[in-house]
Amino acid sequence: MKFEQLKSKDIPQLREKILKKQKGKCPICLNQIETPCLDHSHVKKLKGTGLIRGVVCRACNIFLAKSENNCIRYGVKIKDLPLILRNMANYLEKDHYPYIHPTEAPKVKQLKKTSYLKLKKVYDKKKKFPEYPKSKKLTKELETLFKEYSIEPEFYKT
Repeated sequence: MKFEQLKSKDIPQLREKILKKQKGKCPICLNQIETPCLDHSHVKKLKGTGLIRGVVCRACNIFLAKSENNCIRYGVKIKDLPLILRNMANYLEKDHYPYIHPTEAPKVKQLKKTSYLKLKKVYDKKKKFPEYPKSKKLTKELETLFKEYSIEPEFYKT
């Protein structure tokens, strides 16, 4: 097979030709391409061929580059990347274990100081009023008081 060396000025026309052949869709994500990128196998970093692979959307072009570049960084052979990505897709579609990772624990709602002060303002002064919690967590005692005085506690956005 004979290869044709392109010039930079040839890119827009070839990109449009290939995009038309692909019916305007990205071959990776299958979405309509808004920002088309002429994708090729990089010679320098990946010991690739320099040959054009197709036209992909900008997001997939970036994702593809990160995948290929990280192959090098983590010592994965570029020839193994397609198999690894297929295995990764299968892995992502597998059922999950019934355990939640500690870093994914629900965030504890933090009581707004203004909400606390609103309650304190209407509170019966004869009894000792609880302190604003250092953790900003709504204590059982405060929760009971909010209910008793029909005030909806407000929380900081997490």
